[in-house]
Amino acid sequence: MLDSLLIAFVLGLSSASPPQDPLELLEARYHASMEALASSVDGVMGVAVTDLVTGERFEINGELVFTQASAIKLPILIELFRQVDAARYGLDESIRLEAADIVPGSGVLQQLTPGAVTMTLRDVATLMVTVSDNTATNMVIDRVGMERVNDTMRALELPETTLSRKMMDSEAVAADRENISTPREQASLLARLYRGDEDVASASGRDEILRILSIPKSSRIRPLLPPGTRVAHKTGTVGGVVVDVGIVFLPGRPFVIAMMGNWLADGADAERAMREMAAASYRYFDRIGNSNRYGHKK
Repeated sequence: MLDSLLIAFVLGLSSASPPQDPLELLEARYHASMEALASSVDGVMGVAVTDLVTGERFEINGELVFTQASAIKLPILIELFRQVDAARYGLDESIRLEAADIVPGSGVLQQLTPGAVTMTLRDVATLMVTVSDNTATNMVIDRVGMERVNDTMRALELPETTLSRKMMDSEAVAADRENISTPREQASLLARLYRGDEDVASASGRDEILRILSIPKSSRIRPLLPPGTRVAHKTGTVGGVVVDVGIVFLPGRPFVIAMMGNWLADGADAERAMREMAAASYRYFDRIGNSNRYGHKK
């Protein structure tokens, strides 16, 4: 009986698959940690991570449609710069804040004096991103046009990324008209922006977009990364929704991470998970980008 068991054991060893490459094991460990963090949140989480060196992608619910909250301001920003490239507007064009422009929510323009404040279009776009100013966003939407934003997203083959309403439109919210996208589509948009896809923006437009997105602000991506890490990103937060999508300029291995949470029982818990997912991604890409093929750190 013992001999039979020994023979079976030896045969099992001889037919076993050869050991995996250590790098594959590291990748599997990273993926498992991301899935565990996503599963730890009471709600629905979606994540898309793109390696900007190889183009490889990792996703959790990457194709699901999520409410974007203020993260929809990224497609609006891109459409603005496309129209600047087409000479429809100039970034130094002056815009006056009017009483009809003002809406509540995030931002500072609602606290200023309508009719007495004049800004450049560049300044309005910067406020739209850095303090997620809803009034500034609606001023940009009024100029570029909601349909043009959506037409551009379709032209870029991003069918789910849709601007359905202006900021703070409670009637639209009650009618289920939400600004939406998917982790995969927002990650794709950022990857194409990083690579200089001229269908997304001109070279000068790309540089200015990335400059604005990189201005330090509230973040779910940056907090656990090494101090000084450049992150070009846009957040979004409304009731039951937390989003952050961005490019992490990790030396040797930059990457995109798009994280979305909807139907959340606790937004703060989702933010905690997102901070940890961003940090796990940084550690993973730092190792594969700055080590030799045997894991020896350069």
